[in-house]
Amino acid sequence: MGGSSADIEALLVDVNDPSNLTPGMLPAIFRDIVGELDAEGCAYAVVGRIALTLHEQARFVRAIEIVADLGADGRERAADLERATRARFLAHMDPKLCPRPIEVTLRPCACATEAGLLADAITRPWFGVPSRLASAEHLLWLWCRSDAIDNHADAAALIAGGAVDLYRVQGLLRETDDLEESGQTRLRLAIGDAVLSTTFSFSRFMSERRAGLDPNYVPVWRRPLEDSDEAKPG
Repeated sequence: MGGSSADIEALLVDVNDPSNLTPGMLPAIFRDIVGELDAEGCAYAVVGRIALTLHEQARFVRAIEIVADLGADGRERAADLERATRARFLAHMDPKLCPRPIEVTLRPCACATEAGLLADAITRPWFGVPSRLASAEHLLWLWCRSDAIDNHADAAALIAGGAVDLYRVQGLLRETDDLEESGQTRLRLAIGDAVLSTTFSFSRFMSERRAGLDPNYVPVWRRPLEDSDEAKPG
């Protein structure tokens, strides 16, 4: 299915307080942090729900999540870049100044598979700037290695949308999974949820379709012979 950053922007409204400008500041904050990474020549990939929209339908977003190759002192550089962006958008990123701030998470890639995530990132114009977004397979791989509830729901939605190569995700998990195979277990659970949600959606569609039919309509094959076209004289 897939969408665009414009679909995300359409959802950036605080429904409890329409006068709250913070949700609508997410694109500007995104452009700031991505611009810093580009200026420093860092390879990176946007992950999380912002990247999910490239492969599935848009959802409300309050967090910017990025994995980057930041060199040997990656953690320190990530912290510096986060602080610089936060200083420029303090009113919308400090929980002391706004109730639901925009969150930015920038971290260095931690393994060879994450280096592959950066290499396979897809470049698209996103919020008005060229940006590198994680592939569907790497997004699902990341989410299957996390306990976060939102990640599981997003993983099931991604699978239900049919935009991901599950065999490739299994291969990525085999490269990095622990002895308990927790990632493979989460993948199986997400697949199960995706199947259930798809089945439920189809059943609901058919129920709505049946409800919209004329209750007095009788299919031709159920009509008495004298009412059918075959019984009419030629």
